[in-house]
Amino acid sequence: MVRANTFFEVSTRRDSSYQASKRLRMARPAPDTSYFGIHIATFPMNMSKPLMHFLPEVDARIQSADRVALFLDFDGTLAPIVADPANAQMSDAVRDVLRRVVGLDSIVTTVISGRAVEDLYVRVRVDNVIYSGNHGLEIFGRGLRFVEPEADARRDQLRRLTELLAGRLHHIPGVKVEDKGLTTSIHFRQAAEEDVPAIEQAVRASVAAAGSWFRLNTGREVFEIVPRTGWHKGAAVEWILRHLSGGLLPIYLGDDNSDEDAFAVLKDGVTVRVGGPPATCAQYGVPGPADVYRFLVWLEDRAAARTAA
Repeated sequence: MVRANTFFEVSTRRDSSYQASKRLRMARPAPDTSYFGIHIATFPMNMSKPLMHFLPEVDARIQSADRVALFLDFDGTLAPIVADPANAQMSDAVRDVLRRVVGLDSIVTTVISGRAVEDLYVRVRVDNVIYSGNHGLEIFGRGLRFVEPEADARRDQLRRLTELLAGRLHHIPGVKVEDKGLTTSIHFRQAAEEDVPAIEQAVRASVAAAGSWFRLNTGREVFEIVPRTGWHKGAAVEWILRHLSGGLLPIYLGDDNSDEDAFAVLKDGVTVRVGGPPATCAQYGVPGPADVYRFLVWLEDRAAARTAA
């Protein structure tokens, strides 16, 4: 069932070094606070607490729950953000601790990402995990299988839009147009500063010409073309929880604006924003993927201790 994503390699970056990609990008468009038709600003935003300082508080909730439903984003959470998204990968240490956590009977683990679910599976390759791709539009694993029907019905329209857009951007160095089946990503992390306005104009014009079928969202130096449906990561999390047995404590860690939809619906869970702005729907925050690894090591220890008790 694994297929490769279609990448339209629009052009080669003039300066592809990772250090160059990290420079301050004053011309970048501001992050969009709306995602999949739900406006994040309508959710109550909090200043998150530093997770690693409040582990006893989290531990008390874990010990009182029957099991934990663990949700993890991939890019920026399990794996660091890199200049070329095709090169993103987990470290061996993260994969090892993830395997150990997944092997615990008291934890059900989902990896949820904007990547296509096949791409996500290839990069994680840990058994007994639920995989949710395309920002929750598709789900499989542990006997579950779901594809959001409206998004599925618009694959052909999205493919034509993606091919048209790739043609419009072919002359701009450093842009990658990625057809993910249910959504499309336009990566411009390796593009020159002065080219960003032209990239944005081409993307917005193409989406507008497609009518009401799709909407445009922004992430970390990426534009996302997504079908207009009522589905998002929060809806996917709720769907997964309904299909698991009760008594679960949801714990969700993610770094993207799209993760705010999940934070908003998990008011009774443990939600953690990785990096990003301090104002968030999440209760807790950590600086980056290194702290996600530390948390997973801690979670394994606390779950194993509970099993032994």
